Amino acid sequence: MKGDQATTWTEGTSADLVADALAMGVKASLRMVTSWVEDGMLANPEPRKTSAHGSDPRIFPPEQRELFTRLLEARERSALGRIPQRALIRVVLFLWLIDDRIVPTPQARRAWRTHARAAGQTTAVRRGQNVRTLVEQLAHPSATHKQRRAAQLVIEEGERTGRIDINRLTSVLTELNSPWSTQPGMPRIERALPGPFGPISVQHHIAMWKARQQTFRSLRHEEIDETELDRVRTVYRPSWADYQASRPTMATIGAGEFAAYFAEPDTMEGHAIEAVDAFVGTLAGELGLIEAASHATESARLRLAH
Repeated sequence: MKGDQATTWTEGTSADLVADALAMGVKASLRMVTSWVEDGMLANPEPRKTSAHGSDPRIFPPEQRELFTRLLEARERSALGRIPQRALIRVVLFLWLIDDRIVPTPQARRAWRTHARAAGQTTAVRRGQNVRTLVEQLAHPSATHKQRRAAQLVIEEGERTGRIDINRLTSVLTELNSPWSTQPGMPRIERALPGPFGPISVQHHIAMWKARQQTFRSLRHEEIDETELDRVRTVYRPSWADYQASRPTMATIGAGEFAAYFAEPDTMEGHAIEAVDAFVGTLAGELGLIEAASHATESARLRLAH
């Protein structure tokens, strides 16, 4: 099967998909196809009964057969060897986000589960590096080593366990971001970080982190049904299209100092990462998780102030 030749795709069995892979020079097996179905990389094959005494092997529609081949091609062309499955699953979700014909929602629900399970699964070394980068982004230049270390430990614990202690996190990040002493009877003066649409408070960062973790938990446990996923996708599509259309203008905000926020990815995988991440944010908002987390962080801030 050559990439520069048009292919007329037809339905096929699992054995046909394995044969397609072998024709590409890629090792594959029936077990691999079954695993891809379980993980949401492929849809469930459809039953096909052709006799009174039994059924023929289940079949994948043409779109799924092509999807299987295209995902294998994407995996094999990586300069680093094979693209990991967590990257391919984002491509599947990206296709579900932009097109109703290729990836059905039952498949997407399993793919979201797989994506959510992989989210945050990094080595301790990489997790530590990511947390230190975040701490330095939030830290005031005069924050002490002790304040930076306290924030790092709390964030690492939340990343490792998936449980966020909002009161504790609010305390250490407020100290990190606004590390000056307060006078008795006087309210704390809190610094906000610059953003393309105005100052961003520490509480906003905490609320978004909390809401996204709760969203991933719901996706991981398949607590969001197909009807709800379809509904939120309907909300997401026009807002995402509006954002894409306005990116060039947004890149000029503040004399272009925030242009990097709006830079376009230069690969399909990059577009998939960005679009999937944006949908998670939309889902968190539609589920009411951002509003709930914002109330919780504001309550924590008020308790800390008193």
